[in-house]
Amino acid sequence: MKSTIFTLSLLMFMISMPLITFGAEVSDPDKLLKEAEELFEAGDEKEALEVYLEVLDDEPENYEALWNASLINSRLGYQLGDDEEEKQLEYYEEALDLADRAIEHHDDEGHSYYVKAVALGRWSELQDNDTRIETSHEIKENIEKATDMIPDYAPVWHLYGVFHSDIANISGAEKFAANLISEGVPDGSNDKAVEYLKKAIDMMPESILFRLDLAKHYMKVDEDDKAKEVLEEISEMEVELPNEGQLKEEAANILEDL
Repeated sequence: MKSTIFTLSLLMFMISMPLITFGAEVSDPDKLLKEAEELFEAGDEKEALEVYLEVLDDEPENYEALWNASLINSRLGYQLGDDEEEKQLEYYEEALDLADRAIEHHDDEGHSYYVKAVALGRWSELQDNDTRIETSHEIKENIEKATDMIPDYAPVWHLYGVFHSDIANISGAEKFAANLISEGVPDGSNDKAVEYLKKAIDMMPESILFRLDLAKHYMKVDEDDKAKEVLEEISEMEVELPNEGQLKEEAANILEDL
């Protein structure tokens, strides 16, 4: 009888062991999100992405993990060289998938549309001209939703400013071709490009990227003196945001060329 009781007790213990072990391994999503945020701020974007994906393994609809993982995929793809186009495309397609999931489950949250616009913009850079033109309308639609929903988020105004800069300065031949194959290109304004980029800078003055893109816009419209002023501002800035050291170097090289 004692042997039977011992055997049953041992069996119950063995059955319960995986449950106990599994319970100990379950991570707190809030702690993981905090860890991912800290990794990102330290410039460890790949490690941050892994943590966000860990959150999504347990909570596939987690909003913070979805939109941040999408954004990091877009950033990692953009950081690759031009000779790694296939790998870039993989990153951008994953960014699009995560953004679509964010919109599917959180269509009332502005960052869902922001990261969709970012991913579309990066992805379209690797497509043919016709696809880029067609995609530009979808990009604008997502940016406008994001600006309406998260007007206090500086990066969305930076994105809108860059969008206007790109659209307003495409060539006449490209515009003509766009009118032949589609509804044409969206409206773009150099005034709005400057307005939105300056708005982003006012909201996040520590960003080198925002100023660099403003300087690049001024160069597009042949206002090199204004570009120089902005580039000189960058030369006086400390690097505070993740992975912006190379942007400061790029700004210094452009200033030297000017």
